[in-house]
Amino acid sequence: MGKAVFSTAGGLLAAAVTSVLGVAMLAAPAAGAKTSCASSAGKCFAVTVSPTPAGPPAGGTVTFAFTLTNEASTQQIGSFQITAPGTFVVTDASAPSPGTVSHTSSSALITNLSVAPGASTTATVTALLPCSGNTYQWQMQVKQSNDFSGLPGNDFQTDPASAGNLSGTPSGSCKLAFTSHGQPTGTLVSPAVITSGFGSSGGPVEVAVQDASGQPITNPAAIGPVTVAVAITDGSNPGGGKLLGTTTGQVNGSVASFLNLSIDHSGDGYRLTATATPTAGQVISASDPSDFFTIFGSLKQCQASGAPCSSSLSSATTTGTVTTSSSTGQLLGAGIGGANYSCATYTSVSDPFSFDLFSAGTAQPDAQFSGSLDIGKSSVKSSGRNQLAQWQLCYASTEDFMANAVLGSYTPNGAVIGGVSFNTGLLLDCSATQNVPPCVQSRAKVGSDVIITFLASGDPSVRG
Repeated sequence: MGKAVFSTAGGLLAAAVTSVLGVAMLAAPAAGAKTSCASSAGKCFAVTVSPTPAGPPAGGTVTFAFTLTNEASTQQIGSFQITAPGTFVVTDASAPSPGTVSHTSSSALITNLSVAPGASTTATVTALLPCSGNTYQWQMQVKQSNDFSGLPGNDFQTDPASAGNLSGTPSGSCKLAFTSHGQPTGTLVSPAVITSGFGSSGGPVEVAVQDASGQPITNPAAIGPVTVAVAITDGSNPGGGKLLGTTTGQVNGSVASFLNLSIDHSGDGYRLTATATPTAGQVISASDPSDFFTIFGSLKQCQASGAPCSSSLSSATTTGTVTTSSSTGQLLGAGIGGANYSCATYTSVSDPFSFDLFSAGTAQPDAQFSGSLDIGKSSVKSSGRNQLAQWQLCYASTEDFMANAVLGSYTPNGAVIGGVSFNTGLLLDCSATQNVPPCVQSRAKVGSDVIITFLASGDPSVRG
């Protein structure tokens, strides 16, 4: 991760930090400039720090610029030490030539300086910030000797007017985010593993810890161990599924990986959310929900180009069967249940049956299907419909099928399934559309069941 470098300019202390490792000697203040120095020996220094007190991002790697002005009348500043707030971790520091710099994880020591009365110098310290919004305080010890020797009682004193510049509060908060290459993607119902590739073909689901500016925290020294947990997002559980597998993981570097997640019920529009259990004192916000993804009841590999490819699924009330003509290597995905929509005043009693044809994980909008919906005895009985002509097919599709819908039943954007808007409506019979899909081919009663056959296209869902 790159370093964030901040600088400010103002009045007598105007300066620009020319590089992360560079410093600049500044011009002396005008003769007769007054200070509020309280030192009996007249040895004071003024200090400004950038970024400003409300500037640095929580959890970030930040380069702070410290500008010291010597307010003494005769003594030079020869060395100084900058001690970081207790929750910061120092990773780098710079010194003006011919100065010498050394640093530990908690402080930076700058020696071999000759800052004359009235002159200024700017030095930088790079530190890792914690994931908290607590106020922080830098400490400075400034000496006349250029080797940082001498009794503390003879040190330069901070000008009270600038002492407040050594404190501040990080901006924003750290947060979790699914990585761009670690988003969960559609696959089969459990035990199939949810990965970043369609049909369990990718790597693990990944969640990163980010600083307040949205950059991954690759060095966890300042934030300590972090445990991440993933769960199905509230309101995004279309199939009433349960997330299985190892749902908690430790952050390694900046990422927690989840290798064996699965969901036990099919549905279109699942999402995951990640939450963190950080080290005491750290604050890490939950992630935004992941991208929508589908859990299929069936995901069939179609074998021969041009040959029929079929799938059939059943629930307690409904059996759906679909057939398409595909190319080699395409996948026919299908699911029963896991969606919710309606059509005008028609009351559907079957479960929704959804299907789609995929090539390299992408739905094929020009796919053509023939299918049937078998509505079981109990649902037929509860419907109160005694005539076959009373049975309709409630159809949902991202395509415009208004011309193939029963008059008055078509609703543009009538449903949202998996985060996508679908048009809804009751289908006309194929005799009225010259067999142009989508349409109803036939209705039949077999035993106590009602079976509706149909033609469809695109990425539809049907229910009767």
